Amino acid sequence: MIHIVNGDVVGDKLKQIDGDVIVWREMYEFGPLRLTWSKEEQLKKRAHFFEEKLGIPSKLFIQNCETQNRLLSEISKSREIILWFEHDRYDQTMLMYLLTELSSLGYENLSMISIDQYPGISPFYGLGQLSTKQLMGLLDSRKKITGEQIHEAISGWKAYNSSDKNAIEKWIISEKHSLPFLLQVLQDHKSYFPTIQTGLNEVEYLALSFINNGECLFYDLLSSIMEMRINDGLSNLHFAAILVELMKGPYSLLKSEIPLPNYPKPDSNPRLELTSYGLDVLNRKKNRMNLVEIDWWVGGVHLRSR
Repeated sequence: MIHIVNGDVVGDKLKQIDGDVIVWREMYEFGPLRLTWSKEEQLKKRAHFFEEKLGIPSKLFIQNCETQNRLLSEISKSREIILWFEHDRYDQTMLMYLLTELSSLGYENLSMISIDQYPGISPFYGLGQLSTKQLMGLLDSRKKITGEQIHEAISGWKAYNSSDKNAIEKWIISEKHSLPFLLQVLQDHKSYFPTIQTGLNEVEYLALSFINNGECLFYDLLSSIMEMRINDGLSNLHFAAILVELMKGPYSLLKSEIPLPNYPKPDSNPRLELTSYGLDVLNRKKNRMNLVEIDWWVGGVHLRSR
């Protein structure tokens, strides 16, 4: 057996399991994606974006991606590959990528452990909350991934990578949905696009609302956001990067005395404040797009200031 998991926490807990473990380290819900690019071009663009927005050295990012893709291609076709992924946006975008890639490499013996709840654990955010014993107990409940599910993942990945903002809506209507959580994740995908009323997406608007109501320390704010948006799987670095975008320029919406968390300093926990411009945007008196420039990616859609 080969086990592919979504992070080091789960990977470490599965060290005793029968088979080899590949920890997949990527964030497909973040950064530039476009199927019209070559793999080399996309890797370079993503590495540059991750370095700029998260502080992850581009050389490290490229090396990690090349290594894990090589490991994937070297798996024997005779071995069963088990994908361990939960319900959230972080995991489901990764699942789409991996099923697309594994299918293109000719792998057919694929199984999946995918859950959105576990007895006695509430709220349930992910597999990392489970003990080694609890994780091992899930092994016998794995399900064979069907051809229909692989097709859904491949078509979903194409829609997610499209530069057409409406591609996912078309996919939702036209595709048969048999993967347990992908439909819900891509239905919620539109909440990451700015609204006409404020120029903020739903996560940004919620963050400003919490700050205005007194939730000011970064990690307290992140906890509140995670409780409200349990299907997102937002990491600390991703959420920090979202907020940093709102702190740029002379008309910034937020301010803090020390930098927000990034790859070199993940434990930074600054106190955040709304500026007068941020309050005006929150109250719909002004629009973010007229105050703070945007250079961001939502799947394959590049959001840029005109």
